[in-house]
Amino acid sequence: MTTPAGPPPSATSSPDDRDTDREADRIPDLSVVIVTYNEGERIETCLDSVLAATRDRDAEIVLVDSNSTDDTVERAAAFPIAIYRITDDRVTTPAAGRFVGTGFTSGDRVLFVDGDMEVRSDWLDRALAVLDTHPDVAGVDGQLNTPAESDAIETVDSVRGVALYRRSALDRVGGFDPFLRSVEDIHLGFEVRAAGYRCCRLPEVAAEHPERQGLAEPLRRWRRGYAVGPGQALRRSLSDPGLLGQHLARMRYRLALAAWTVLGIATLAVPGATTLWIVGSAVALAGLAISRGPGDAIQILVSKGLGLVGIARGVAMGVRPRSAFPMGVVECVQSGDRDRAIDRRRVGE
Repeated sequence: MTTPAGPPPSATSSPDDRDTDREADRIPDLSVVIVTYNEGERIETCLDSVLAATRDRDAEIVLVDSNSTDDTVERAAAFPIAIYRITDDRVTTPAAGRFVGTGFTSGDRVLFVDGDMEVRSDWLDRALAVLDTHPDVAGVDGQLNTPAESDAIETVDSVRGVALYRRSALDRVGGFDPFLRSVEDIHLGFEVRAAGYRCCRLPEVAAEHPERQGLAEPLRRWRRGYAVGPGQALRRSLSDPGLLGQHLARMRYRLALAAWTVLGIATLAVPGATTLWIVGSAVALAGLAISRGPGDAIQILVSKGLGLVGIARGVAMGVRPRSAFPMGVVECVQSGDRDRAIDRRRVGE
C-alpha cells in the first residue's frame, strides 16, 4: 500500500530550517539517491553495488521511481531502502527524481545513481575523500566503464551519471531543476560553478553502465521528451549571460547545423546556389560517414536534427520555479525499515 509523501524539506523550508531539523535527528554519513524508470532487469545489481559500496558507512538510501511500468519497484522493495514513486507521468523526469530524493534525505554528502548503473566502491571512497579535503569542490564523478588514460583529477564543467555532491552546494543554487526534461546535471554544474565551486572527474571508473548505441537511442530520447531539455535550459538562462553562453557553446554543432539549414533555404532565391549547397552537404556527409562509419553518421544526423526541433520546443516552454513541483504526486512505497526489507528479501530467496 502506498501513502502520499509530504514535501521534501528543500521544497518547503530554507537551509537554516533544515539544519535545525537535522539537529533533532541522526544525520547519516552519506545519502544515496537512486533514480529509476523501468530498470527491472538491472535494479537488483545496482542496489547490490550501492549496499556493498556503503557497507562500512552510515548511509541512507532512497530510490525515486518515475512511475515504472515494469517490476522495478517490486524488486527494489526487497532491499533495505526507502522507496518513493512519482505517479504523474507529466512530471516524471530524471531531474524530478533527483529533486525529490534530495528533499527526502539529510546527509551532507549526496550520491546520485541511475538505476541501470553498478557503482564501484573504490571510486566512492576516493570521491568522498576529495570532498573532505577540498571545500571548494561541489561535485565529483568518475569514468564510466573504462578508466582514464591519465591518473590526474580533471576539472570539468559538470558531473553526470554516478555523481557525489556536497549538499551545501546544492542548497546554495537550489539543487536540480525538476522541470528540466534533460541536461539537468549540466545546468546544475554551470550553476554551482557560477556560485564559486568546482566540479571534478576522477580517473577511476565510477560505475559500469550499459552503452546504448544505434538509431534507436536518439528515437528513445525523443519519445521520453529528453530532446526539449537543452531548449528549456536556454530559456531558464536568458537572465544570466554567463549560463546562457555556456549552454550555447555546448550546442554549437546543433546551432551550426541549424545555420547551414537556413543557408540552404536562403539559396533557393539565388540561381545555382542551391546546387552548391547540396554538393557541400553531400561532401560533409561523406566525410562524416568515412570518419565515423555510415551507421554512426546517420545516427548523428538524426540525433542533431531531432535535437534542433527539441531545442525550439524547449525554448517555447514556460519556466516554473523549483518550488512549484507538485509534491502531491509523490507516494511513499516503502519507508526504509532495514529489518523488514531484509526479511522480505529472504522470503523471496
